[in-house]
Amino acid sequence: MRETIDRWRERWASLDPGRRDRIVDLALAATVLVYTLPQALVDPYDSSIVVPVWVATASAVVASLTMLVRRRWAGPSLVFSLVCYLFTAQSIPVSIAAYSMTAHRTVRWWQAVAAVLTVGFAIGYHYQPNMSPNIGIDAVRAITTVYVAAVVGTWVRGYRDMIQTLTDDVHIREENAAARERRRIAAELHDTVTHAVTVMVLKAGMIQEDTDQEDNPALARDIEDQGVRALTELRELLTVLRAGDLPDSAQGIDAIPRLVADSNTIGQRVDLDFAVDGTHLSRSVEHAAYRVVQEGLNNARKHAPGATVTVTGRIADDELVVVVHNAAGPPRGRVFGESGYGLAGLRERIMLVGGTLQAGASAGGFTLTARIPVDPVVPGPS
Repeated sequence: MRETIDRWRERWASLDPGRRDRIVDLALAATVLVYTLPQALVDPYDSSIVVPVWVATASAVVASLTMLVRRRWAGPSLVFSLVCYLFTAQSIPVSIAAYSMTAHRTVRWWQAVAAVLTVGFAIGYHYQPNMSPNIGIDAVRAITTVYVAAVVGTWVRGYRDMIQTLTDDVHIREENAAARERRRIAAELHDTVTHAVTVMVLKAGMIQEDTDQEDNPALARDIEDQGVRALTELRELLTVLRAGDLPDSAQGIDAIPRLVADSNTIGQRVDLDFAVDGTHLSRSVEHAAYRVVQEGLNNARKHAPGATVTVTGRIADDELVVVVHNAAGPPRGRVFGESGYGLAGLRERIMLVGGTLQAGASAGGFTLTARIPVDPVVPGPS
């Protein structure tokens, strides 16, 4: 039995919300008709206003049909439910109409409408046969039937609005988290691909221009190694695409000498002075420093080919200070495609570990300076 109930519950939850509403309205209309029709057919003379049987029956049918439009228009259900009550002495349609006008917010000034409906109901109740002529009891009965139902409707509406607001907030947070994740992955892909492809393109150019055939196999092997490393990093990035941690291939400061070696092999003189031995750095800080050097060397290759580059790293005031400076280089012979996302993505990466990034022309060249706390404090959402 429980399995059957759970199965029907899952099937109901899988239905489109609009279809569920139509099913509920049809069931409610049938319920109202079953509730009011017998009284109209059997004893219509027990009502406040004595009418022929067919009139009472018609009022019951119309009142039940108005339940189908109660979510969009309050007028028909309010008017005909009161008429049905006056002709059949059945109060359920009135309570449903009062509840619907507030639960579905189809009436702007529901208090005034409820007051008119309460007065009409109290008059009808007062003039019903076999009722004691007590105005106080009539008022209590009318308020209970109309106002209580309307107030319950406002509570239901408020609850729905709260749930909708919370759901929207969750969706917004999910979208923001997804956007941050996309930017993080985009930054990783940009840094990985830009570095590898730039080195590969430059070495391929050296093969074409070099007349000494003996050096070509070594350059070709370097190109292959760069491609394999790039593919390995891309594969691991895709593996952790939905995770918040760094991939296993995330490089640290121990990989910076290899970046320098790659630049030296293509004719870019790079002087490295990275003195942070003996200081424990977190994985995220080391990877951020690696990306700073990588971006600085990439920019030097593209904008100042052949110019001397200096890379320094120091611990000062509980900060890792990484500086990449390149002198002014000769005019570029080959123009690389420029996305403009490198520095923007790098600045965001440094901010995520609590640091700052400065970039600009200085001393006749270009300087990239990153300051990263050794024990970074990740900033909270703004």
